[in-house]
Amino acid sequence: MERSIRRIVVVGGSVVGWTVAVRLAHAFGGTVSVTVLQTPATLADGMETEQVTAVPPEIQRVLFDQLGVAESAWMRACRASFRTAVRHVNWRTTGAAEAVAHTLPNGGVDHFYRPYADMPECEKNPLSDYWQTRRFHGETVEPYDYACFREPPLMDARKSPRWLDGRAALSYGWHADTRLFAEFLRDIAVRRLGVGVLCDRLRDTSRDANGMLTALHTEQGRTVTGDFFLDCTGQQGLLLTAALGEPFEDAHDRLLCDSAVTVTVPHDDDTHGIEPYATATASPHGWSWKMPLPGRFVAGHVYARHLTTPDEAARALCALWGIDPDRGEVRQVRHRFGRSRRAWVGNCVAAGASAFSVEPLGGDALTEALDTVDRLIRDFPSRDARDVPAARFNRAVAARQARALDLVQLHYAAAPRTDPGFWRAQRELPLSGALEECVQAYRAGLASDTGEAEHYGLLAALQAGRPAPRASIGHRPDARRAAGEYFTRVRRQQRILLETLPSAHAYLRRLHRPAVA
Repeated sequence: MERSIRRIVVVGGSVVGWTVAVRLAHAFGGTVSVTVLQTPATLADGMETEQVTAVPPEIQRVLFDQLGVAESAWMRACRASFRTAVRHVNWRTTGAAEAVAHTLPNGGVDHFYRPYADMPECEKNPLSDYWQTRRFHGETVEPYDYACFREPPLMDARKSPRWLDGRAALSYGWHADTRLFAEFLRDIAVRRLGVGVLCDRLRDTSRDANGMLTALHTEQGRTVTGDFFLDCTGQQGLLLTAALGEPFEDAHDRLLCDSAVTVTVPHDDDTHGIEPYATATASPHGWSWKMPLPGRFVAGHVYARHLTTPDEAARALCALWGIDPDRGEVRQVRHRFGRSRRAWVGNCVAAGASAFSVEPLGGDALTEALDTVDRLIRDFPSRDARDVPAARFNRAVAARQARALDLVQLHYAAAPRTDPGFWRAQRELPLSGALEECVQAYRAGLASDTGEAEHYGLLAALQAGRPAPRASIGHRPDARRAAGEYFTRVRRQQRILLETLPSAHAYLRRLHRPAVA
């Protein structure tokens, strides 16, 4: 019997599905056939609905660079803009939802940035550890993000992460039109990599005596056979949940939000410029996001349906961005947050929201999808040896979901908002043991452990006062002097980049201008 897997079937024609198909087809170089059953989606793979997709930096490095696809080419094709950071607004002050940052008690403004850039290191310690020490001793009042990263003042000035000659100055991702991005990936998959595609609805499946999937049957009477299957149908879980009956474990004991309203708003970039970042704005009933594209932005409000009605959420979203609710096309979306008990069952693997889903505060959906498919490629099984790689895969996915869930809940737990209703109810939900330990370690001045860097950054940004310093740094005056020079270097680089980088609007206007015949 043939031991090698020769036929892979990907179900779901979302951005995640086509990303997975392209990655698999390129990685195996024609030794396997890849077919996509493109099913009409009723729920998107993430919170972005069907309008805009957050594209992480890994897409260029892991996918497009290996295929020889220039960044400028796919950005033009997908009407993409830059996403250098996420700007958090009004997470530290209570009150009505407002696009403008509130004033903090210390006179500062209630916003902070989470850049894509990695935290710099100095003398083998994160630069943030030295900021924490300086803050504790009253040596600085500069906010964590402005002290440690080059990006915040550049984001305030809406600067491009690239110079006009194309050189990159900062780490960044993108916002892309979801429909155009999926079509671009599909074109690469079909035309360049020979991926097959069938547009139809899944009706039912066939399995062998061992419970392995052998074929998919569609509403139009077609049969798609395969040796291995990937469920990329988002929160529908058409294969893993519906066909194979794998239980879905929701996260409503940790997160109250289960719904969203979204709207697309025209935007005059020539008059107002374009923001090179996404925005997450806290409000009394949850939080709202905004992601710019050339000529428009897509906004959404995430809320708990048992505490806020869809109409109330729609009115709050429209009021936040000055939209007439009777003229704006507001879309309602229900979400399930949590994970399938196992993401790899038999000869079926789930990627994206089919495996797990949390609010986008926990990270980009495409990052998780790429990590999933790369782990699958690394430990790709034979037809008769699936159990060991499946067990390792499932442990890894469960650990990733746990970290993402902790990160989302930490936004609510660490934020000092005390609004009645949603915020008080959310803060009463228990933290995981790992998250509780992480918070205590930060407050005690311990070094961040593996996977805790983002959590520490969020705590540094959200919590007022003077957190305990790293005791070991007190014994390293040489390291503290080196860190002082590093902080000075960051400020100098900020000034230089403010003077030399073009605006994001100027860069994107040149990139997207119509070609002259």
